[in-house]
Amino acid sequence: MQAFKRRRGTAIVDTPRGILVVSHNNRTFYLPGGGAEKGESRKNAAIRELKEETNLESIGCRFLFEYESLTNNHKVFLIETTGVAKPSSEIRYIDYFNGSNLKVSNATWEILERYQATKVAKDKI
Repeated sequence: MQAFKRRRGTAIVDTPRGILVVSHNNRTFYLPGGGAEKGESRKNAAIRELKEETNLESIGCRFLFEYESLTNNHKVFLIETTGVAKPSSEIRYIDYFNGSNLKVSNATWEILERYQATKVAKDKI
């Protein structure tokens, strides 16, 4: 029997400092985002959760790909933002991933690898 998987909107915010990641405990970081509420698209969930977790406003959003983890069905979006990232009551830490400087969740690592591969492929066109 397959377990229920949450519909998750996942945000990639690519900055000159690296890709924005968040954490509750400063040990493992993950991409901002969260579960879509009933009737909410995963795009809107990604934008809403990004705002709730980091105080950033979305000024552009583009669908990248879908990714299935053990507990979530992600729709991953590249989101352009405005504002200054600040931790919220939900999130205690914000940082920027630029390779191997932080411990990230397995799903975050796999999503970021796929995103980087997509970027490299587009750069070659």
